Order: sequence, then C-alpha cells, then structure tokens
Amino acid sequence: MQDELLNEALALGARNKIYKAITKSPGLHFRELQRRTKIATGSLQYHLDFLMKRHLVRSEKKGKFVRYYSVRDAHSEEDSSTIGLLRQPSLRKIILFLLTKKRANNEKIAVAVDLSPSTVSWHMTKLVQGNLVEKRRVGRKTFFYIVEADRIAALLKTYKKSFLDEMVDSFVEIWDEMQIPQK
Repeated sequence: MQDELLNEALALGARNKIYKAITKSPGLHFRELQRRTKIATGSLQYHLDFLMKRHLVRSEKKGKFVRYYSVRDAHSEEDSSTIGLLRQPSLRKIILFLLTKKRANNEKIAVAVDLSPSTVSWHMTKLVQGNLVEKRRVGRKTFFYIVEADRIAALLKTYKKSFLDEMVDSFVEIWDEMQIPQK
C-alpha cells in the first residue's frame, strides 16, 4: 500500500526528479534544489508542497534556510542538523580542516580556509552551538576540536557525491586510509 502511494505520488517526472535529488542529497535548501533539478521556482514549490502533504518529504527551517529531507530515509535530528551545517561551504571547509588537524585555534583556521578571523569566529560559534565542535582554553589560546569525528566523517562519506566538492572526496579517501588497521 505504501509503495503504491509512493509510485502514484512520483508518477510525474518533475516530482520524481525532486524526490530523487532530496534522497540523494538530504539537507538541500530550496535554491540548491532548484539549481540541481532545473525546475522553475513556482513549479518546484508546488511539487515540494505536494510531496510534503503526502509525507514523502519533510522540511526543516534553520536560520534563513529551509532544508529538505526524505521521510523514508529518516535521519536523527542530530544527523539532519549536521548535514544542514555540512551543506554550507565555509562550515564544511572548517570541519574538514579540523577533522584532519584534530585541533586548531581561530587564527590557524582562518589561514587554512582563507577567511577573515572574524568570519571564522562567527562560523565557529555556529559549529559550537550545533554541537559539532567544542572549544577549550589552553593557556591564553582557545582551541577548537571536532566532537564526534567518526559520525561526521561517516556522514561525509555517505553523502560524498552530493556535496560536489573535491575537498570532501579527498578527505574521504584519506579518512578511509587512516581507518585501515596497520599490520
């Protein structure tokens, strides 16, 4: 019965395209979904509303973005929040840097990701509030650490293709090599 409803709802090519894009790349915001599907704004909104009314897609508003997720591929609230943060290029660069360096202060992060220290500070506040990063004072300096590196790396690996980012591809290759037990 559930599969019949799904097939009926996705019988239209545009809806099927939207649903597949969301399933493949959970956490996309409206404009990115529009870019990837090449569907006009009004039509995209109409079909998203249809999919949400049929409980196939859910939306989540964080800040100024509404992100979309498949109901069938239910992620925990924590994973959905993490995916939403990883969808932001500057935050993703910072997370990738911290995953490879283990810890860094604001100045080193700013240089590594080519952002101003004040912008990095603003992003770090979002990452700390999102429970992806924690900060610790060591002497006069504050260092940032990834909280659950394995969970974040697993999400990056699972949705590697959806990020359209060579840095993520490179990170996943390196991470996989690091996880292989040495003989």
